[in-house]
Amino acid sequence: MKSALFPAGLLAAISSPAFAEVKAASDTGFNSVHMATVDATPEEIWKRLLTPKDYWNKAHSWSGSTAGFYIDAQANGCFCELIQEADAGGALKTVGSVEHMRVIFAQPGKVLRLQGALGPLQSEAVMGTLTVAMEPAKDNAGTRVSFSYVVGGYMRYKVSEIAPAVDKVLGEQFKNMLSPFAPLGAELPKVDSFKLDIETIEKAVSDEASEVSTANPDEDTPASDLPQML
Repeated sequence: MKSALFPAGLLAAISSPAFAEVKAASDTGFNSVHMATVDATPEEIWKRLLTPKDYWNKAHSWSGSTAGFYIDAQANGCFCELIQEADAGGALKTVGSVEHMRVIFAQPGKVLRLQGALGPLQSEAVMGTLTVAMEPAKDNAGTRVSFSYVVGGYMRYKVSEIAPAVDKVLGEQFKNMLSPFAPLGAELPKVDSFKLDIETIEKAVSDEASEVSTANPDEDTPASDLPQML
């Protein structure tokens, strides 16, 4: 059975997106970040993101095929793989399944956050959180997109070895996902200038609350009427 993250041999070199690195690492975990700006709307990116069978490399599947890959983009939804085999008549039948990750946050066109230990990390005592964020670039010139994968816990791999490997494979899927869209921007994006995680949404909520307060300066807005964040 193939690993869901690594092919049998060494990883082939792949073209880097606009920004890619193991941003942080310790003895118990690491953070891999990939970013790019492309000529597409957030809605187009979102639609592409939710069809992993079209861009995930089959070498990083458990079944050897991505035909059974899908993402159910709602809380507790699954990024899963159906293991399928052809019967005597040639018809495909599902003989198993794999959960790659589980959705814990979904806001279409903005953020998809999933939790799960990808590939060989699945057998380790680690938690992985992948945040896919997207937002209109400056002056609405395309969309900035990012993968930020944070892994922590006990694993039998050396972080110094597993982190770069995970970073390369995630970078490949990131590149494949964005392949239909032309890259934009001559300058490399600065990861610290783009709010990758929940901060983007928190800012939007804060701005919305300010607008409500300005529109109703003499009224107290019940907390139940404001967008709630965990």
